[in-house]
Amino acid sequence: LLYTIKFEFRRNIMDLDEEKDKGEDKISQKGKNGPVDEEKDKGEDKISLKGKYKIDEVLTQFGGIGKFQIRLILLMFFLACVVAWRILFDLFAAKSVTQWECTIQGLALGCTKVEDKMPCDIAANGELETNHLDGASGSGIYWTFDEKYKDYSIRSSMDLPCSEYWRFSFISSIYFIGAFFGVWMYGRLSDYIGRRKALLISLGMCTVQGWIIPFFRDINVYLACRFFDGAAFGGFFLIGFVLAVEYSPPKYRNSVGTAFHFVTSIGMAAAAIWGVAFKPWQWFAIALAVPATIMLPVCYFLIPESPRFYLSKGKDEEALELLKKVAETNGNTMPEEDCHLYEDIDAKVNLLTLFKNPRLIACGLINMFGWFMTSLVYYMLWFSAKYLAGDIYLNAAILGLAELPGRVAAYFLMEKIGRRYTFMTSVGLACVCMFVSIWKNPINVKIMYCIGKALAGSLWAVIYLYSSEMYPTRIRNLGSGIGSAAARVAALIAPFIGDWINVSPYAPYIIVGVLAIICSGVFIFVPETSGKELPQTLEEFDMLFEKKEGGKKDELEQELTSQM
Repeated sequence: LLYTIKFEFRRNIMDLDEEKDKGEDKISQKGKNGPVDEEKDKGEDKISLKGKYKIDEVLTQFGGIGKFQIRLILLMFFLACVVAWRILFDLFAAKSVTQWECTIQGLALGCTKVEDKMPCDIAANGELETNHLDGASGSGIYWTFDEKYKDYSIRSSMDLPCSEYWRFSFISSIYFIGAFFGVWMYGRLSDYIGRRKALLISLGMCTVQGWIIPFFRDINVYLACRFFDGAAFGGFFLIGFVLAVEYSPPKYRNSVGTAFHFVTSIGMAAAAIWGVAFKPWQWFAIALAVPATIMLPVCYFLIPESPRFYLSKGKDEEALELLKKVAETNGNTMPEEDCHLYEDIDAKVNLLTLFKNPRLIACGLINMFGWFMTSLVYYMLWFSAKYLAGDIYLNAAILGLAELPGRVAAYFLMEKIGRRYTFMTSVGLACVCMFVSIWKNPINVKIMYCIGKALAGSLWAVIYLYSSEMYPTRIRNLGSGIGSAAARVAALIAPFIGDWINVSPYAPYIIVGVLAIICSGVFIFVPETSGKELPQTLEEFDMLFEKKEGGKKDELEQELTSQM
């Protein structure tokens, strides 16, 4: 768990303690770092570097986002789409097939057909199968699927007995179990062999299992492949995000990170296009494996290693060579003068550090609850979308795009009313959506799902930033990482909660709605962080509670900020 926390949330705290560059063309530092002077010689920008410097200080001199960063970021964005398509694979590959009929033998023994339900979703058919077939499947004996539609879903093509149908809820959960272990495994791997090699291994794993799934009609093989697919997903999003922001100057990192999440949402919506074009689940699996296969050699030749990795391994010359390549690609040059790179090393912390302050304990627990609820709302809506009336592919596309307005709204609301009230409002409105969804009007439910997905997008935007701003510097990795662990637990149970709709049409909405209103209420006890300096120590963390007004800074703070 601690390794997962350490490596996954490196992306959340990257250089949050450094001041943002205000666009100056010259950076001057005193002390051990020495001066950094930008000279112009015959129309060519030249950078003179002497002494010790952080990589960010060097990247800033390259003029911000240049050709090198744009190429790398676009490549990472496309890869994010390729991987995001696979998140919803189970939603389409394990969808319900309602084109079936009871056989004459089945009708004689009590086979029952209900519109819009599969045979095993009807209790009477499960009992019939159990009483007469001794654990075998009743498909083809007591009921038969239309041959045209049978291969549209693994639920109809694999002929599992009704007693084994619980596995279809487990396939979505096992994907996120794989993601949990993938973050841990690839986090360690990326620090041992490098970001580039670890990313290629992740993409290779995604490609290999992508070609295995369509050729084996066995639920155990399918579950194993989905586990490794989840591991590849966890590895890519960890390494790809980090690699994109590590090559970006500090003042552009928030924008790059936000765009990364936007592209992921768009990619999940675009998965519906593949689903419509390739409805048989085997062809759908092949269609998703092809882009990953093509991107593997492309990434091999185009993705660079991280200079921070080389620096951490004591390979300063290799790190400098990479930075020179960045400079040349961006139209700048680096002189051959001596330049030494360095990075601060975080102090080691452990889980007991979180228990040194009563307020820190309370905020840590509330923060975990916030992560849990964000993930639960998000994935419960995704995995219960198969029960919505209408075309499942159109529903998925709409739900994916519905996230985008929420992310945009969160950006402005956090500046206007602060992080805390934006989160409380979003999760409170999510509660309202859940309770309104109890009224089973198809149009009403779809509208509430869209609003709920927009609110979930807002919650993700807030909780990532809020967690990184709340904790003191030394335990920011650890605190945010424990929150992520809670979110992954929610992702594991979300498919099961969504499937409870077969037991009671109200159960999923009531459970999530009650938890959401509780979450909204307890967040009143955490401090506002908007407009405040990041706490460096436990004492500075306590100072966040002295004034809970969020959103705008006072006039003195605004005046000082404008003069910086």
